[in-house]
Parts: sequence; structure tokens; C-alpha cells
Amino acid sequence: MHVDSSVYITITQGISRGYLPYHDFVDNKGPLMYLLGLPGFMLGGFTGTWITELILMCIAVFFAYKIALFFADKYKALPAVACTFAAARAFFTVSAGTEEYSLPFLMIALYIFTKYYFSPKRDISIPSLIVLGICFASAVLIRLNMFPLWAGFCAIIFLELILKRRIASLGKYVLGFCAGILVVLLPAFLYLNLNGITEDFLHQVVFGGASRGFGGASIKQTMKIFYVVLNRAYSFVPLFWGLFSMIKNCKQKDFLFCTGYTFSYILAVLFLSFSDGGDHYNLTLIPFFVPPIAVFVQSIYSAFSFFSTKAKRNLAITLFLCAVFFQQILKYFDDFAGGFSDHSGEQLVHIGKIIDENTSADDKIISLGINACIYPFTQRDAASRYIYQGSGVDHLSNARQEFLSDTLKNKPAIIAIFADDDNGTYDYLPDWYAPVFELIENEYRLLSDENACFLYVRN
Repeated sequence: MHVDSSVYITITQGISRGYLPYHDFVDNKGPLMYLLGLPGFMLGGFTGTWITELILMCIAVFFAYKIALFFADKYKALPAVACTFAAARAFFTVSAGTEEYSLPFLMIALYIFTKYYFSPKRDISIPSLIVLGICFASAVLIRLNMFPLWAGFCAIIFLELILKRRIASLGKYVLGFCAGILVVLLPAFLYLNLNGITEDFLHQVVFGGASRGFGGASIKQTMKIFYVVLNRAYSFVPLFWGLFSMIKNCKQKDFLFCTGYTFSYILAVLFLSFSDGGDHYNLTLIPFFVPPIAVFVQSIYSAFSFFSTKAKRNLAITLFLCAVFFQQILKYFDDFAGGFSDHSGEQLVHIGKIIDENTSADDKIISLGINACIYPFTQRDAASRYIYQGSGVDHLSNARQEFLSDTLKNKPAIIAIFADDDNGTYDYLPDWYAPVFELIENEYRLLSDENACFLYVRN
């Protein structure tokens, strides 16, 4: 429950209470991010959300296995998938970005593109085209910069069909793909339009996201971040494998797949470089890990063929792969063990109880900082629709002025400030909060400083 996850679940909870995204809460992610988690949350709260994420991850793992089967047999595809998600650990729990919501759509799309290039007829059926469009629209309506996987492969397919003068196939592909997009886009548009939040959506997600992605980053800075993204836990491997495969298969039928794959990956890394995001963004690159890791595992089995028995070879390969991914496997066990000593959930429940016990039903609260983790644990609503500040929101025009106006005018019953470091201090965005700190000094008193959270109650 930190940063992005806290925002998603707060907005999902708000929708379940009758509030609207973009109108009652400011955020720069697409509406599907919150709506996907809504059924689970309404049925089972946090447990329902966890089950929803688990189902989505299972779908991603299943289609990762189906992709791996194009590059290895079924006995080698399984360890390839295991190694892929061992690599994913490096990004999965960083900042709780919940990129896993988009991962199934990316994985399904890569499977359809891979199947197209590895099938003898080189054709995509109408149902597959519709699914491809649905996955594209779903991913983009989670976060706008998810499109590179489709852009790279579609560009190569388009050029191939034009050069081969398969105009009828091109028309079928375009119509089928667009039909799939409309399956998701029309309900989303109706939801936004009927609730009168289309303009807010465009301002916060489209224009705000573009401002954050392209606002002021120089070519030099973008290339620097491009290098940083590639150096995060094996993220250079898909690029090198793609380039190597293009050279190796330049005169073979696999060349176009390798070209589309490499082009898509470069675009994906490039758009992560524009946004200057944290490590958790790299989770969306994981689908590209499947082919090279599957080829790697297949090669390892061939290299270890000198063992006298199959059992000895399997044991040696297992030990070798564990050594290669030792750091990621160790971190999985560390995460598991850490769950028994992590009391952050209990602390948030306790903070929520303090807030509810010291306020009335009509009182408002506000939390300062880049996370919104307190709102799901209290019955009180936020005093401003800026439930978090910074981390993309600061790219919206008039954001600071509106947040300050809401806070100073509404004078929330409680202002929560989470400690930012081991010293128990908090200094994030001091320019944003200067008037709020002055308000606290003049009209509030410290209610609690337990659980690494300062609660100031209005006098």
C-alpha cells in the first residue's frame, strides 16, 4: 500500500461509494485501472483486490507459457516461464506500481503477433484481431504509453502487406483490430461522457500525461534514462537478442518477427525513458523477456546433453538456472519472509481508527505526499480531490493553486503527514506545502506521531 497502489485503491473505493474519477479524484492513469479492481473490491475489499491481481497475473503466466512454446518444447517452456517471472521480481514490488494490471493484455498481444509470424499461412483470424484490439484499448486505458508493443509489430505487418500487395488482408486486419478497440473504447467513452468527466479525463490523463512525458526532457537526458532503463535487471537482454536475431535471420522467414519484436522493444524502452519512471515501470517489458529466455533455456538443455542420464541433466540445469537467477530467487524468499514481520497494514488500520475516533462523519481530512494510503483505512473523505500531490499531478496546470485553495478553504479536521525517512521528518514538495505548514502552526495541534505518521487535528 504505497504510492501508485494507494491511489488506485483509494479511487476504486471512492467509485464504490458513488464518487467519480477525475472529478472527485485527480490522477493521470486511465479509467480501466480503477474499474478493473472495482468488482473484486466491492465483493471482498482488499482480499477481492488481491484476488483480482492474482487472476490477472495467472493469465499473464499462462500466455507467457504459450509464447515460450514457439521457441522451446513444453518441458523447456515451463522453466523458461519460471525464469521470466524470476526476472520480473526486480520490478514487481518496487513502489507498488501495480503494472500487473496491464501485463496480461501485453502478454496476449505478443502471443497473437508471435503466432502470426510462426504460423505457415501468415494470417490472423477475425476473433484474434478483435482480441488484439481489445487488449490494445485496455492497455492504453490503463496507461497511455502502453502502445509501443502494438506500434512496432503493426508497422512491420503493414509494410509487409503493402509490399506483397495483400490489400484485402490489410483491410481485414484494420477493420478487425478497430472493432476490438471499439469493444472497449465505446463503453469507456459512455462511462466518461454520461458522468460528465470527459473533459477532466482529457485534461488529467491525455494532456497531463503528455506534459509529463515530453515536458522539458532534452535528447541527452532521454538517452541517459534510456540507458538506465536498459540496465535494470536484465532489461538489455531482449534488445541484444532482438538485434542478434535480426542479423542471424536476415534471409530467413523469422526476420520479420525479429524486426517487429526489436522495433517494439526499442519503442517501449524509449517511452519509458520519456516518462522518467521508476523501476516498477519495467514490469511492462517482461513479455519481451519470454522469447530470449526460452531460447536460452533450450540452448542450455543442448549444452548439457553430455550428462549420462536425464535426471542428472535436469538437476544440473536446475542448479545452473538457480545460479543465474539467484539474486531474484533470494529476493522472492526475502519478500515472503518479510511478510511475517511487516506491520505496515496494522499501522494503517491503527491510524485510520485514530482519525475516525477524533472526527465526526461530516469532517474532511487530507494527506500530504505522493501516496494516498490512509484514505482506504478511514471513513472520512478527502478535503481536496488532490488525494496525493506531485508524481505527475504537479504537471497539471493550476494543480498547486487548486490544492491549496481546497485545503486552506475547507480546513480539514485532520492533516496527515507520513514520515519520509528514518529521522521521522517529511520534506517532500516544500513549496507546495508552505501555506499548509503555516496553517498547521497557527490552527492545529499534534494529535499523534505514532506509526511513522504525524496527525494534526484542528483546534
